[in-house]
Amino acid sequence: MSVKSLGRRLGERWFPFATRITGSKYNRVTRDELYDRAKRNGSMIDYGEFESVTVPEPDAYTTELPNMNRWIGTHPISKPFVGTVSDVRLVGSPPLALTGSKYIGDASVSRNVQTLNIIESIQETPRRVLSGNGTGEQLEEAVLLHHSWVDGYFHWVAESLTRLEGVEQYVAETGRKPKLIVGPDLNPFQRESLELLDYDEDDLVNWRAAHCTVDRLVVPSMRREINPPNPSPFSHGWLRDQLRERALESVDTSRFSDRVYISRSDAATRRVINDEAVKGVLKEYGFESYRLTEMSVKETIALFAQADCIVAPHGAGLTDLIHTDDIAVIEFMPNDRINGIYFMLAKQVGGWYGYLDCERPDDDMIVDTGDLEAMLEAALDRKQPGQLSN
Repeated sequence: MSVKSLGRRLGERWFPFATRITGSKYNRVTRDELYDRAKRNGSMIDYGEFESVTVPEPDAYTTELPNMNRWIGTHPISKPFVGTVSDVRLVGSPPLALTGSKYIGDASVSRNVQTLNIIESIQETPRRVLSGNGTGEQLEEAVLLHHSWVDGYFHWVAESLTRLEGVEQYVAETGRKPKLIVGPDLNPFQRESLELLDYDEDDLVNWRAAHCTVDRLVVPSMRREINPPNPSPFSHGWLRDQLRERALESVDTSRFSDRVYISRSDAATRRVINDEAVKGVLKEYGFESYRLTEMSVKETIALFAQADCIVAPHGAGLTDLIHTDDIAVIEFMPNDRINGIYFMLAKQVGGWYGYLDCERPDDDMIVDTGDLEAMLEAALDRKQPGQLSN
């Protein structure tokens, strides 16, 4: 049996166990415990404030999707902090951060990610050991950015780059710059975004091992009080402050339309089946189509920063809404996979937001062009019609 087949079988068998382990408060260092440990060892750095974010109802929609209501309301956000945990073992590929018999929850984003880290590790660790890459170097001081979802643009931006806010606070307080533990091979948007934040190869450790030890693991708190769990919008604000002006200063935005259609024609899923008809409607309103995979990180940030209205299928391409001002957003929402994260991002920057409930044959979508035109009229005038008539 191949290592890959063995890993897959082990993963299937151990999934319930991994879920039980990562879902139990008795097996992890909770956020409160992390705070207490950092207090006791003298590494605690408090910064920022206790805050809250209020998410109102969507401004327009074609059919009310009940699950969208989960995000509506006022969400308290805790005060951020950063501290260290001593003598940590990093185990797995991607790794969990272990101290004693517990794993450090805030070091690896969320319980879903922690579970996936275990499953992927069961599949991948035998390969690493057999290839001679089982043990990594001992690190003096580091922060963990690598996890199972990190190759997705949204998860990289919202759940890895935002952690650097705490790292920057730590550097300012201590004068020490911890290594950033990243994946074995950075993709282009990961590399470029780190460069934009003034991190270079010397600051990074590529995780290619199955385990190693860290003398001091720097752990920024993950503020995920919004339910369903979403990263703090105030961390998004910090990242916006770091990147938005840099992008606008280095990109000629005169070549962009301020009415933007994000196409997924080159994606594997959630493509718009009647894309040409949709583009025809949008063209009448002055929209231009962009494929973000063909653009650099600086270009996509600048594109969003200068936009007045953005139309897009649900997907990570909407992550850069954090860089917008006074934006109107129309999202094509697959009606069998409702996710309000970009609804929240639009509202966090004070934008207008509407969604089109789209049928989803196979893994793609069909957009009703009549509904689209009615919503465009509302969005461009910033009207609030509520449910559009069909």
